[in-house]
Amino acid sequence: MEDSIEYQIYIGFNDSQVLEEIVSRNELLERVSRYFESNKVSFSMLNAHGGYLYSKGGFITENVLCITIIGGAEEEMVRIAKGLSMFMNQESALIVRTPLKKQYF
Repeated sequence: MEDSIEYQIYIGFNDSQVLEEIVSRNELLERVSRYFESNKVSFSMLNAHGGYLYSKGGFITENVLCITIIGGAEEEMVRIAKGLSMFMNQESALIVRTPLKKQYF
């Protein structure tokens, strides 16, 4: 088994100003897929639904894109999350970093 890191990036679909989806799910999935394909980064994406407490105090539920990447540099994950936040006009994106051991069969 090989030591590695699993990164999960969570990004909401709702625009932080109008509090609704402006970019469609398909547009975001296509854009993210093209980015990872052009940079030769292995990834998985899942759709979810979750809640978020804005810094201004409001709570909202929204559709969320969950991106999983095994390996890679932490700086690259931060850059990806910041880029997605800007594109989606999000207040923030969440990055979860989990050490793991990987083995292919």
